[in-house]
Order: sequence, then structure tokens, then C-alpha cells
Amino acid sequence: MLMTPLLDYVPDPGELIEFRIPDAAVERATHAPVHPAPPSYVQENHILRRLANEAAGREQSPWLGIVFDLPGRIDTTAMAGAVEKWVLRHGTLLTWFSRADSVPHGEPVPDSGAPLDSGSVPGSGNGTRLVRHAVPAELVSIESVRHGVRDSAQILAHLTERFAADTDPMRWPPFTAGAVLRADGAASTVYFAVDHAHSDGFSVLLVFSELRALYEAEITGVPAALPETGSYVDACTLDRERAARIEASSPQVRQWLDFFLAGPPPGFPLDLGTQPGQSYPSVSVELDLLDTAQAHAFAQVCKALGSGFSAGLLTALGIVGHELGGHDTYRGLTVVHTRDERRWQFTQGWFINLVPVQFPVAADGRGLGFAEALAGAQRSFDAARTLATVSPLRVAELIPGASLQSDAATVLPMTSYLDLRHAPGSRDWVEANCNALVGPGRSSEVPMWVNRLWDRTYLKTRYPDTPAARTHVPQFLEHLREVLREIARTGTYAYGARRDVGQDGGHDGGPAVRETHPVAQGVYPVAPGGGVASSDGGVRLPVGRG
Repeated sequence: MLMTPLLDYVPDPGELIEFRIPDAAVERATHAPVHPAPPSYVQENHILRRLANEAAGREQSPWLGIVFDLPGRIDTTAMAGAVEKWVLRHGTLLTWFSRADSVPHGEPVPDSGAPLDSGSVPGSGNGTRLVRHAVPAELVSIESVRHGVRDSAQILAHLTERFAADTDPMRWPPFTAGAVLRADGAASTVYFAVDHAHSDGFSVLLVFSELRALYEAEITGVPAALPETGSYVDACTLDRERAARIEASSPQVRQWLDFFLAGPPPGFPLDLGTQPGQSYPSVSVELDLLDTAQAHAFAQVCKALGSGFSAGLLTALGIVGHELGGHDTYRGLTVVHTRDERRWQFTQGWFINLVPVQFPVAADGRGLGFAEALAGAQRSFDAARTLATVSPLRVAELIPGASLQSDAATVLPMTSYLDLRHAPGSRDWVEANCNALVGPGRSSEVPMWVNRLWDRTYLKTRYPDTPAARTHVPQFLEHLREVLREIARTGTYAYGARRDVGQDGGHDGGPAVRETHPVAQGVYPVAPGGGVASSDGGVRLPVGRG
């Protein structure tokens, strides 16, 4: 399992070790000079949300975490050295942010980045700006701190506290790391968490392969054979430069406006029992969709019809929305990567964007043929990918009112598909107990992350804990699995009559959806497994086409 709610994680007991930046270096970093590179749009929006949630006292978990095992009792000095070299490898981890109005008088402030206000919508032009500070590389020194033997509950409490307190993008460092050394010496567990402003779902999974390689290099003295990588700081500058070339009259803005004007805002197609502007405690669920053979068969069906796995998944979502909710058109937001240059392939950073997808699945209440619906999904997805480098936040700046967010704390509904089979080290994840961790938060929508692994394709989501959502979301997910498996089995899907949603959820014997814990990630918009979605198109990444 690759997306585990932190409150469901059960660590083995053992000696708790922290890998920390010395206090003196942390203090010196508070005086780090302003760096001219602006935050990227997604960084800025994320920090805006964090500030809005803090101001309102709302629970949130705006970090990404990972845990994995290494064999034997690790050498803590060697691992501290590995963490140090890894941090120096990724420039974004040497930066932190402040409000421009907090910069000491006389220090130049770059005239870049959009204004921020903790209560406004991105692109509104109100409030203060964020500026980046760059910490000198010589301040990066990792020391190991021993906390003694702890039981499982104590270790979980430590992780919960550290992940929340030590991953603040407005301070340095924005990350925390450590290990648990087991008494039997059979294995050691390594953990790491970082604020989402500096990483995404694919990036955080790279921690596993890169730290393993750097640790082995510390032990053997043989340099690690890691690929060269760029800096997300440079990618942020590029993000703003590209945005500056987009004008209100640009065709990309027209494409977004056409989507806005074509129908209601994207959202879950069944009633969630929520109120506008309200958020709710969340229920996190996981559902196996396809096994290895089924996923291969599904991909082959889509390929034979000239489409990819992503388009097939979107088509299935549209079919379920039609059969359960009566919707003739699928309207949604999907995640695409922005790693459009080789230098970004293994870079720690937030390389994603949301793009709009819309296509018909029925006409006059009657379902289209599967092949026809799939072709429409692929055409829409291909068109949407042309917007990969156009942030909807830039569109909101140019066109007042054309915003996907009703307020600064809004978490958007979206669908992410990620083929992780060819990610570095993916064949070792199961044996190493490698898990991405997500934390508690609140929700008003149903974002979905679909991840394809070597042995299964599964869906993770979280939804607002309301009576209506507890009925309708499991029903939707169960039917989605049925549709996907029928396509894999038969090569098509025969639309049935509309299946009206009943109060009992429409299940025989109850849902097979596994609820894990009433928690949610509460961050925008990607959780582990969602950072490099829709990998069956665009620049070739270290993830497969599917």
C-alpha cells in the first residue's frame, strides 16, 4: 500500500533517531538573503491555503511523507551523511518563504510573484507577496540525535508532532527525517516528510531510491550513480516567465473560458450532503480496481481503440456518472505533469498542473457506444495536455471571476492517474514496506488518485463524512470497479439503464470499499501517487505509458 493515513500507520518499536539540522544553523538560516526566484503558482497557492487554514484554525496536513525499511541496523552516521548529500542535491530544500512586508528595510525585494492575502482567492491582486530566501549550502549539516527506545504509540506520536511542526515552508528547514532501529537488528525504518511546496507525489517516492543509493555510497565509499537533476527553484522562474507570456486574448485562456462557460463547476456527480463553503471531517478509503492481468487487458483495450489508460479511466468515470447520476457529459479536472525537460525528471519539486476535461458519454439520456465515448475522452485529454504549462491561477489573474476556487482554502476535485511501475526502485517497495503517508484534514469534495503498480491498480480517495456521502461515494466506487473490470474482460461496456441512487447505496451485502480512517490530506491537489499523473502522454518520464 502506497498511501497510508498517518493515524493508521503502526510503526514497529525501537530506538528513535532524528536526523536534524543543528540549532545554530537553523538560527543563521533565519537571516538568509532574499532570492530573486519567485514561488511557482502552485507553491504560492499552496502556501496561501496553508495561511488561510492557520488563520481559521482549520485542521490541515500540508506535507508529504514516506517511510521505508532498510535491512539490518543502519549506521546512523552514514545515513546522516546520505540525508545531507540528498538535501544538497535538491535546491528547493535550501529555500524558505516569507511575506514581502516582513523583509528587513533596505533589503531588495524582487518584483515577482502574484500578491497574496490569506483570505482572498488567487489572482485577486490583493494582499502581500511571498518572497523566497536561499540558505547557503555551507549551513547544511545533518546530525543524528538519539531519543532512546520507544514503543509503537510513542513513535507515532513523535511522527505526528514532527510532521506537523517541522515542515513549515515559512521556516527552514521545511523537512524532517529520522529512523527507528529495531531491537532484533533485522531492519531499520527510515522516515522523511516535507512541505508540499517543495515536493509532489512522484518526487517524494524518489526519496526511497535516492536515499538508499546515497546511504550505500556512504557505507562503501563508492559514489552513488544518481542521474543529474535540475533545481525546482529554476523551474519556478520558468513557470512565471511562461505565465507572463500568456494574455487574456491567448488561445489557452480561451480554452479555459470555454470550459468554464460550458457547464457547472466540476464536482462529484452524486449528492454529498454538503453545504457551500463548509468543510467536514474526512473518510479515507482505498479500493483495488484491477489486478495485474486486468490492468494489462484494460490498457490493451484502450490501445486497440487508439487511446491510453488515462482516457479509459476518464471514460469509466463518465459512464458511472451517467448511470448513477444521469449526467450525459463528463466534466472534470485531471492532473498532468510539467516535467517537460530532461533536467526535471528526478527533481524534487511540485511538477503538476490541473487541466480541464469534458466529453459526452450519452446523448438524450442514452449512452454512447464505449468506443465513441473513449475517443471523445482521448480527444479532450489530448487538448487538455496542451494546457500543461498554463496555470489556471494565471487565468484567474487575467479574467476576473474565472477561478476554480471559491476561497483560499478550497481543495479542488480532481482525478489523477499515475503508472508507478517504472519509477526507480518500484519493484522493491513491497519488500521494503515503502509507504507514502498522508495526514488528517477536512474535505468537501472527492479527489481521486488511481495508481498502477506491478501487482495491482488501486484507487485512493477521501470524502466528507456526511450520511449522504457515506452512501453515495462507496456506491460510485464499487460501480466504477465493475465498469473497469467489464471493459477489461469484454473489451467494451454495454450501458445499462440509469441506476438511480437509493438511500441504501444500492449494495447487496454492503460496500467492499475499505475505509481506513476518517482523515484526509487536506492539501491541493496532489497526494502521494498523484504528482505525475496521466503518464500516458507528453514528455517521457521514468513512469510507463500503461
